[in-house]
This record gives sequence, structure tokens and C-alpha cells, in this order.
Amino acid sequence: MSKTAFIFPGQGSQYAGMGCEFVHDFKVFSEVFEEASAKLGFDLLKTVTEGSNEELMQTEVTQPAILTVSKAILEVIKQEFGLNSDFTAGLSLGEYTALVHAGALNFSDAVAIAKERGRIMQEAVPAGVGAMAPIVGLSYEEVAGFIKEIKGLGVAEISNFNSPTQVVVSGNTEAVQAAVDFIKANSKTRVRAVFLPVSAPFHTSMLRSASEKFAEVVENIEVSPMDQTVLSNVTGLPYTDKTEIKPALVKQFYSTVLWKPSVDFMLQNGVESFVEIGPGTSLSGLVRKTAAAAGIEVKIQNVENMETFKNLNL
Repeated sequence: MSKTAFIFPGQGSQYAGMGCEFVHDFKVFSEVFEEASAKLGFDLLKTVTEGSNEELMQTEVTQPAILTVSKAILEVIKQEFGLNSDFTAGLSLGEYTALVHAGALNFSDAVAIAKERGRIMQEAVPAGVGAMAPIVGLSYEEVAGFIKEIKGLGVAEISNFNSPTQVVVSGNTEAVQAAVDFIKANSKTRVRAVFLPVSAPFHTSMLRSASEKFAEVVENIEVSPMDQTVLSNVTGLPYTDKTEIKPALVKQFYSTVLWKPSVDFMLQNGVESFVEIGPGTSLSGLVRKTAAAAGIEVKIQNVENMETFKNLNL
């Protein structure tokens, strides 16, 4: 029997006005934003629809905003189609939306956590000190081999394993630049690398101390049993018990995001339909490449605006 996975994007997918088309047609969309705004203490919908890109780029605003837009669109889909998923996963921040979807986290709690997560990450590394650069065209093993050659310039680590040919190198700006230059100079395969506009080198050892502050944030948050399979970024495998969730969310700060292994697991366990819910389409592309490399045909759709919602075929 064919199975469905709902997947949710992380930071970097945001843009001013994301999801705002749903406000006029679906009360449930506005209700999700109202709940988030009450928890955050400011009008999040106004920030998303009328705020500047600069305001939205502030990590402590970005993270609850993406979570809320994704959750609001999810509620519209559930209301209109009455459909749930068999598996769910999210990239980095997107894992919080997946956990809310699976009933493990209360949405209001997740919004508060996302804001604090963003604030702690934003404060963890001074601007300009850290960098993240996706390397496109090489395997995980090839990139890992190259960065071992970069020594004495600071931290350069694999922060994301996104697809068979996309791996993100992150850490100290000087070391990441050196790694990118070394890879381009020595790879027999043509590679692309573009530095991301982020405020910190997420998912590296440079955020280990920040994770200790975050552990205090999640300490008293209630976690409930999951009603569907949720993939963990830290292991690339499903959570087996709710007690694993808090430690994994803390560890996610400084651990490689194992997105490709997560997608591989879903493919190997009967998922033939993926629906990306929230701003952007980056996850759809990563799933497509991973499925193609595995020789598996899948149906991939994304829902981020009214046009894509109207074309949704479930």
C-alpha cells in the first residue's frame, strides 16, 4: 500500500508575504497565526505580510514565522482534504513542524521554542565569524575526504547531508572558504558552492555551548506520544519513543542534519508520495534527487501558495 509523507522546510525558505494568500479564504489559517501571535507577544501575521525582508531575516522572527506558516497551511490541507500522513519529517527547524503535526509538541509551545532557538542561535556566533556553504556535485564521502585536508584554520564540518550530491560545509568563515577553494581546485568533478545568507554556522560544533542554553528552554516542555512516524534529523531514523525527542532537539544544534538518510528510510518503507508544506520548494528537489539515485519513482508536490494548493492532488 502506498504511503504518504508530509515534509516541512527550515530556515532559508522564508520570504515576505509567504502564505498570505490563504488568509482571505480560510479562517483556520488566520486562527493558527492568532495562536502564535498570542504566544509571541506581537502580530506575527502583520510581520509576515507587511514587514520588511530585513525584519523577517532576524533568526528569532524567522524560525517561528516559518513554523507558523507551515502549520497554518497544513491545517488548511487537513480541513479541505481530511488527509493525514504516514510519515513526517522536516529539515532542521522543519522538524518542529513535523513534531507538532505528529502530536508530540503542542503548537503554542513549539512557537515559543522556535523563537528562543532562533535567539540563542543568533547570539551564539558573532556576525561574519561563521559561514555555511552547500557543495553541489559531490558525495558525502568525497566532501568529508576533502575537508580533512583543511587544517589549522578553524572549524570546517559537514552540517547537512541533503541529497546524494549536496552536502553543506559549515564552520569558521576562513576554514569554510579554504575548504570550498580546496574542493574546487582538487575535485575531478565540476562542483558548485554558494555561501548562504545565514547568521551562524548551524549544526556544527561551534554551537555546542549554545545547545546547553537551549536544553534549559526545552527542559519543562511537555512531549506527548507521536501518532505517526517522525524522522529525526540527528539519526536519519524514526523516533521510537517520546523520551528521545528533547535530547535530539538539543543535539541537533551541533550535529549533521541527516536529510538524505531520512528520505532513504521513507523510500525504503513504502513512501511513494511526498508533500512539501510551507514556503519554498527546496525539499522537493532534494527528495527528487534522492529518489532518482535510488531508482524509485515517487510523486512529489509542494504547497506554499494558493496556486499550488489548487493543483494539489492527494
